[in-house]
Amino acid sequence: MIDYIVNISDIDSSAIVDDVFEIMCNKNAETVTSNQSCQYFLNKKLPEIVFNLSKLFKLAPEVRYFAVELFHAFSNKYIQQYSQRKDKMIAFCSKSALYILVCIQIASKMSSHYKAITQRNVINQMNLASGQNRVTKSDVIGAELEILQLVNYDLNFLLPLDIIDVLLYFLQNFLKAENQSGLRNCAKLKETCSHILEMVYLRQHHILTSFYGSSAIQACDQILLSIAVICVAVFVIDDNLSEDVAIFLSKKCNLDLSLVLKMSVCITENVYKTKE
Repeated sequence: MIDYIVNISDIDSSAIVDDVFEIMCNKNAETVTSNQSCQYFLNKKLPEIVFNLSKLFKLAPEVRYFAVELFHAFSNKYIQQYSQRKDKMIAFCSKSALYILVCIQIASKMSSHYKAITQRNVINQMNLASGQNRVTKSDVIGAELEILQLVNYDLNFLLPLDIIDVLLYFLQNFLKAENQSGLRNCAKLKETCSHILEMVYLRQHHILTSFYGSSAIQACDQILLSIAVICVAVFVIDDNLSEDVAIFLSKKCNLDLSLVLKMSVCITENVYKTKE
């Protein structure tokens, strides 16, 4: 991920970041226009479970988001393929805890093979939770293969955490050009974005149903979501700049400003709710 605070002006970083962002935009457009089912958003507790387990294993923040997206992709494929088979759906429910842990294991390997959780970690956690020694190494290997095969080994997920890093790089240059020093080198902005993004994932179902409508569960525009997270973070730190930032980022991403503002409001209303 790109750290927008670090000075990387010694290399031609702008061209590299522009290329990365173009790839992100193309990937996002492909997902949004594919009309993919997003029934996984109905599982309100999944992000919380994944986040807590990731923290238990002391994994990097990007691991939890990758694991959530991987389980989303896997569960959607599974439901699409086996929804008419009662035996398969029963098996999915009975093995869901194992699938979640294996998704975290795969995500940890994608982040850092050195710091990845092992099959033994998965087995110990499963057996500790159940109080019985039922899960074996072959169970973990089988679940990992099942997940990878069903997603066709496609682990190229577009993560809001990565999008935010790139957008913060663009925002840094914009604020510098506008001579706005308040946020230009402020590590607090990135920290605030990370905190809000975590809360967004924990209340993602509520935010998306609020934005799209209760009956319209559809593929989320990850770039729109990422811009809105940044806008909310800027508003929290310096509300005088929030409008300028929203206008700049919406133009940068060719998005309607009204959509950015609407998503920002949905995030604010849902993230800061203490009760449903």
